[in-house]
Amino acid sequence: MSRLSGVTVTAFECHKDDRGDLKEIFRDTWPTGIKPVQWNWVSSNADALRGVQVHVQHLDYLMCISGEMLLGLSDIRPDSATKGQSEFITLREKEARAITIPPGVAHGLYFAAPSQILFGFSHHWNKLDELRCRWNEPELGLDWPTRAPKLSPRDEDAGTYQQMVDAYLKRQLVVRHTLS
Repeated sequence: MSRLSGVTVTAFECHKDDRGDLKEIFRDTWPTGIKPVQWNWVSSNADALRGVQVHVQHLDYLMCISGEMLLGLSDIRPDSATKGQSEFITLREKEARAITIPPGVAHGLYFAAPSQILFGFSHHWNKLDELRCRWNEPELGLDWPTRAPKLSPRDEDAGTYQQMVDAYLKRQLVVRHTLS
């Protein structure tokens, strides 16, 4: 369960027998709010942090398929009932569930141990739809359990929280104007 508006948690149906188990990870009839057009499989090493990023248009649908992931969420949407609120949600392979993250909810993913995740996207990935800020910006309200995580060059060079919010608001206006 998430406290943030529009963030949904979906539990999978698991079918077990003597051979092992089968987990249904997505059905278009589930109330996830997403119809994925792209799937990515990501492997992460121990003490890796991916993000923090926010999307202007696309929704993410993500699950942990091996290991464990700590998902940090921070709502930057100006019209959201949960604007400015943050939370952590842990996803584990054995819990069999997914999280849908709407546009405007910034998110980072921390892996204390080697892990693998699947990401579904509502739109094809587009660099212009992904805005970043430094992972340890105080305004995010996320107290990560690490002080020196492994980061990508893009995450190391990310700007401030305020720069991310300003860019999000500017691009959101462009998207709204384009769609109207």
